[in-house]
Amino acid sequence: MNKECWAIIPARGGSKGVKGKNIKLLGNRPLIAHTIEALKLSNFFSKIIVTSDDEKILDVSKNNGAEIFLRSDEDESNDFTMPDVPTISCLKSFPKKIRPEFSFMIQCTSPFIEVTTYKKAFQKLCEHPNSTVFAAHIAHFFLWEKKYPNNEDSDWLPINHPFHERLGRQYIKHIQVNETGAFYGFPTEEFINSQHRFFSKAFPIILENDEIVDINSESDWNQAEHLFKLKNSNEN
Repeated sequence: MNKECWAIIPARGGSKGVKGKNIKLLGNRPLIAHTIEALKLSNFFSKIIVTSDDEKILDVSKNNGAEIFLRSDEDESNDFTMPDVPTISCLKSFPKKIRPEFSFMIQCTSPFIEVTTYKKAFQKLCEHPNSTVFAAHIAHFFLWEKKYPNNEDSDWLPINHPFHERLGRQYIKHIQVNETGAFYGFPTEEFINSQHRFFSKAFPIILENDEIVDINSESDWNQAEHLFKLKNSNEN
């Protein structure tokens, strides 16, 4: 096993929410190119690999500096398969002796993740090498669930807050986070053997401001375009 860290980007074709999302232009570059560029600038990924069933996605990825892996199993690209599966297939295509110590599974639908955030994630993983690090943001939601799930007339109970006490979010006693799905980092062999992104301890990497944007629908895309224009105008 190599003392390295690789980034694997699962990016299938046939996006439902936004047609051709992964290679649609956001500003002057395809969506996936924004993530590839940030990963390159982080300077700790020795490989950045895009795994896809779509030749166009692979061509765009290669032209933007990523290595590519064409999926051979069509079931890895359906609507029901979690991205862990094609990520593991990609990693297993390499002999164990050259696979990296750490891997990151990264979604290209969060184009505003900062380079410094990826660096924080890698540092945290190095500090806890048998764990998973994952993208998250501080949750400020008061969640409820039915007391009797199968009863339409059931009353509801609080999940993450007391029933008889309501505090402002700045006074919440226990910090809770929402998993965004933007990235996950883990020791490679443990991930492959468990077949799942979580298998031991887990540590959130907190995203800030626009980093939490995740593009799954046309409204998400419109928001991302608006933010991209604002960022460019502020820089200029």
